[in-house]
This record gives sequence, structure tokens and C-alpha cells, in this order.
Amino acid sequence: MESVTSKPKVSVIVPIYNVEKYLRRCLDSLVNQTLADIEIILVDDESPDNSKEIYKEYLAKDNRIKLVQKKNGGLGFARNSGLEIATGEFIAYIDSDDYVDVNMFKKLYDTSKSNNLDTVYCGYNNLDDELKVHSFSEVDDLTIFSTKDEVNGVLLDMIACKPSSPLERKYRMSVWHAIYSRDLIENNRIRFCSERQFISEDIIYHIDYLSKANRIAFIPDSFYYYCYNEDSLTKTFREDRFEKSVILHQELLRRFKVEGYKESVYKNRVDRFLIGYARYTIVRLSKAAISYSVKLKILKRICKDDVWNSMKYYPVHEMPFKQKLVFYMIKYNMLNSLLFISKYR
Repeated sequence: MESVTSKPKVSVIVPIYNVEKYLRRCLDSLVNQTLADIEIILVDDESPDNSKEIYKEYLAKDNRIKLVQKKNGGLGFARNSGLEIATGEFIAYIDSDDYVDVNMFKKLYDTSKSNNLDTVYCGYNNLDDELKVHSFSEVDDLTIFSTKDEVNGVLLDMIACKPSSPLERKYRMSVWHAIYSRDLIENNRIRFCSERQFISEDIIYHIDYLSKANRIAFIPDSFYYYCYNEDSLTKTFREDRFEKSVILHQELLRRFKVEGYKESVYKNRVDRFLIGYARYTIVRLSKAAISYSVKLKILKRICKDDVWNSMKYYPVHEMPFKQKLVFYMIKYNMLNSLLFISKYR
């Protein structure tokens, strides 16, 4: 039985909801970390399955594990509940249908301490439905960003790249492949919003956090395993996905303004973010198991949305050809062509 006798180095927050098929895999990867001095905070978000029976086994044999039980409120608020009791020097957020390499937290923690960093991000692996692993790393070597301009550049490249870039974004915006300074979080009272209000709570968290961070880094090691889960909300088509994206677009513009960024710095990035979400939504729509007439109705709603009027100064001429083509198809309501090229792209 492992125990933490002093302030733990890392508090790992794990929301639990309807993940009985994956929970043991996740918890095994955490209790076997080579960095033993961690606390593992499980947040039961009123999970309706047998997850409780599984995590009770782990609670009984490892006193580094803490439990929070709360009314169902979604992923963001579950993470916040974990933050309220966390005592670690750093915070990590792990999704309970995923798992991590046993060396993840030791490498992230040691890198942070030896370089005086607020945050360290690692690479990640996508595990598809056939259990094939596809590794991704955003850097080739340890890469440190040590000025506010450099950290702000990372934040912007998480939102979206410049209009001319063939990349949609340079850095993944998910919070699960990093550790974060708890002092920075608590001193600025940084918390997650609800994904029921905004379609991506992670990106808003990063605006709040990175706008306050001073030194961050990326390492090339792919330690996180992001796994295909057929029950995940991100794998299903939502008819309101684009409307939710528009709300998020408005919130990102507001947050950057509140944080004191110049509009010339962030506006094109946030607009490209929405353009990318629109393309992604249209691709998902083209393959959704709904009638063609319903697809046309949803797509027409997307193309007619007032948000496109706010992008009249977006430098479309700088966009890569394929992205420019889709943008013009949206602008001129080429519904059938959009559905065709999205399905067979």
C-alpha cells in the first residue's frame, strides 16, 4: 500500500462517469506511476454504471486515492470539485476512459523542477477502435518558452494557426497531457467552465491559465493514451454543434479582450478556430446517420449564420486552397457540393 506522508508532488484529478469498461486500465496506470508521491482524486459524477464497485477496490488498497462524490454536472465541474481538495504542488487532469505511461508524472515533474516551469506538456498517443497506436509529439526535443510573448504564442497556436498555415493548430488544446502549477491556479482562482455551456472547456481554461503563466515547456515523449470510446460525447454527432461553436467563438473573443490582448493579435486566430470547427462539423454531418433532407437543413443553418458577417475582414486570400474552397462554398451556400466533398474528402 502506497501512501503520501507530505505534500504530494502531483494531484491527479480523474472524473468518473459511465466508464466501467475502461476504469481499471486507467487506475492501474496511475497507481503504478514511478513517481510514487502523488495523490489520485477520483470524482464520481453520479456515474450510473458499476464504476463505484471498481474504484472502491482501489480505495481499499491505496491510501493515496481520495474520493469526491457529487451531483452530475459534467466534466468541467467534476474537475473543479477535485481542485477544491487537491494539495499537490502540480495538478494533472486525466480522463477515466484513457490511460497514461507509468513514467509520465515523474518525467513531467522532474522537467518542471529542473527548469523552474509552471507547466510541462508531453506528447500523446491516439488509440483507435482497432487498438492501433498513433503517436504524436509537438516537439523533437525539450522546448522551453520563457517569455510572456513566447507563452502567448503557444496559447494562440493552441487556438488556431495563422490564416496562411496549412496546420489547423500547432499545439493540442487538451489539458490531459500536462501538469499545471497549483499555486498559479489557486492564486488566480482558475476553474473550468461547463462543457454544457461551451463546447470546449479546455481551451477557455488555457486562456485563463497561460495568460498568467511565465515559463512553460513541451517534451517529445508520448506518455498519454487517448482512447477511442464509442460512448463518448465527442464521437457522436450533435445537431447543435455549430451553434455551440459560435457561442464558444464569442466567448474566446471576450476572454482575450478581458485579458488585455490587442484584437489584431487574436481576432484572426479565433476566427480561424471557428472556420475549422465549421469544416469539422460539416464533415461529421456528411457522415451522420440522418436523412439527406435533415443534413441540408442543418447545413443551410450553418451557412446562413450571422457569425460569418463578423469575418468580412478575415484574409481569405491567405488560406490554403482546400480551406479557401470550403470557406467560399459556405459563403455562397453551395450545400450539395459541401456535403459531397466533405463526405469523400
